[in-house]
Amino acid sequence: MSAAGFFSEYEKSIKNRIVEEGYDLVFSRPCGYVLAKFFHTLNFTPTNISVLGMLIGVTGGIMLYWQDVFLYTATGAILVTFAGLMDSADGQAARLYNQHSEMGRYLDFFNDMLVFISCYAAGMHYFADQYTLAGVWAIGLASGFVHSVKSNIYEYYKGEFLHFSLSDSKQRNESVEYLRENFDRTSTVTRRITYPILIDYVKRQNQLKFRSDEVTDIFEEARAKDPQKFKEIYERNCRKMLAAWAWVCGSNVMRNGLLISSLFGRMDIFVIGNIASYGLYLYVGKRQNRADKKILKEIKDWDLNALEDKSVQTVL
Repeated sequence: MSAAGFFSEYEKSIKNRIVEEGYDLVFSRPCGYVLAKFFHTLNFTPTNISVLGMLIGVTGGIMLYWQDVFLYTATGAILVTFAGLMDSADGQAARLYNQHSEMGRYLDFFNDMLVFISCYAAGMHYFADQYTLAGVWAIGLASGFVHSVKSNIYEYYKGEFLHFSLSDSKQRNESVEYLRENFDRTSTVTRRITYPILIDYVKRQNQLKFRSDEVTDIFEEARAKDPQKFKEIYERNCRKMLAAWAWVCGSNVMRNGLLISSLFGRMDIFVIGNIASYGLYLYVGKRQNRADKKILKEIKDWDLNALEDKSVQTVL
């Protein structure tokens, strides 16, 4: 089979080029496509691919403890990078072979969390003599918290962009109430472990997002009233914001930062810098608020019931 023939289904395997990061389009998605095809021949499900990728990534993360041995650190970096490709491959396989599952989607963020925890925990323990064990834990936990917040909110705005601009709501998280009523947490141990983490994830997303529920309600009403026009308005105002979120909060930036700094034996510099980047995250959030206000002004004459709310009028 020719290369063109092999990649004939590539576009089907990705979400949408508008929301895909440049790094992914150039590297992660093409490699993930090859892996998705390969593992399909072995009868791996997307969930199988996801779990295998997590195990590889956690192993690589643990190897970052030996930052004074370049061979170990380089091997760890390769394994963590490969785990990122596997993380891409599982979603691509689901889209290619129509093997979507509720649990598979939730496993993505759970597996990412485990891989990054292993990187932070092992990599920062290398500096215990320099910062003391208590200091290492304090710095690592602070950076892990910032990392978690940033990735959570980036996923929120990516899901919102797909929903409002591309009519694709699959990447949106369900509400806490919906999950409590509908998430099956009795059938497997994995589901029982995942459930409280998922609930906490969605709760924090709702608490930390910069867009109020009232504004979201207005956007929903405007989308229902004139889908095409609102899609154009939303995309025009938020497309650049999505890129800003990716640069400040994207997993690719944080993963590569961790790995490159580890290869130089100075993960601590990246970790401390990541804590400082919380200020940049807040700045992007303020820019997002300004973008939302522009959208509200463009639709203020649309005769929407939600716009009559006094709390929303103060925003305008």
